Amino acid sequence: MSELKELLDRYAKDVCYPEVSGFEILEILDIRSEIARKERELSLEERKRLESADGIFLKNAAKFFTAISEIADLAEMRERTKVSPSYWWWYLEKLASAEKITV
Repeated sequence: MSELKELLDRYAKDVCYPEVSGFEILEILDIRSEIARKERELSLEERKRLESADGIFLKNAAKFFTAISEIADLAEMRERTKVSPSYWWWYLEKLASAEKITV
């Protein structure tokens, strides 16, 4: 199994458990970033799986943000690690507030 497939498998599984610690959520963000760096290598089937996992991630954004907020300042982490604005999953506070608006 390729490293990319392993990352995708892990991400798809991990996003289904929003009740984990903030440290585990940060690991999910890192995994998603690694997938993004290699995304063009994904097959069509793997892209569909990633899209599905991203949908679950978005549904759980508020819970993920709450968990991270207990251990770290996400905005400060983004700035310190120079996260690309295109890495939308690192902007949980915006995703969580958008979810509240649309509900």
